[in-house]
Amino acid sequence: MELTAFECSLEAGVFHIILNRPDEGNLFGASFCDELNVIANEISDRADVRAVLLSARGKFFSAGGDVGLMSAERSALPSLVKRLTSPLHMAIARLMQMNAPVVCAVQGRGAFGGAVALAAGADVLVASTGAKFGAAFTGIGFSCDSGTTITLSQRIGVARAKRFLLLGETLTAEEALQVGLVDEVVAEDVLLAHAQAIAQKLAHGPTLAFGEIKRLMMNVSNRPAASQLEDEAQALARIAQSDDAWEGMISFKEKRGPKFKGK
Repeated sequence: MELTAFECSLEAGVFHIILNRPDEGNLFGASFCDELNVIANEISDRADVRAVLLSARGKFFSAGGDVGLMSAERSALPSLVKRLTSPLHMAIARLMQMNAPVVCAVQGRGAFGGAVALAAGADVLVASTGAKFGAAFTGIGFSCDSGTTITLSQRIGVARAKRFLLLGETLTAEEALQVGLVDEVVAEDVLLAHAQAIAQKLAHGPTLAFGEIKRLMMNVSNRPAASQLEDEAQALARIAQSDDAWEGMISFKEKRGPKFKGK
């Protein structure tokens, strides 16, 4: 598929996904949802993808859903919602569950609506000082999508996430940092370089172990303690078979830095 909403590249194990419709605010339209799904499906099992960097060009990381598209015909709206969320939700699920960690850099005026959920679903979220995060759904009479109930609850807790959504709040980068929505806030001019450095560090790590940690953390809030402990044991047993686990232990014994290969 020829990409129109994104630009992608792979360098030194980091797969860079750039939202690339700056003149349109990187809106979540049909091509955006379809292309993100194709990208996520392609990279989710690729051994050469050791980390993912998600960023955007323009004034917004993303202004959220394409209201112009959705308001074109009232009778078609429910079907359109299903049409858009089907590939979008699958893409987000793939990114959240793949082995390679995802780093997101939110620049400019920030992220709104479903874009907040997309950013929050990253394993590391860095924002520029001027970025804002807005719960735009109820402002147009909508409930939420894009994994908002999952990613926001995991980052800031259920009660705070519900308040954010019901009141249609907009948080500054510093406010988002304080509540845990954002991991770091840095100046705009160093944002991308800082996020790239994080992604590169992760790309040199034990990718399979990262994947097990990501999936274990997704289940922790709704699993009984005994089940979660068994899940941890089973995950660790799988990782114990990996080359990286052996390299990690041997390098520790030899008092040198490990050289992980993601396998």
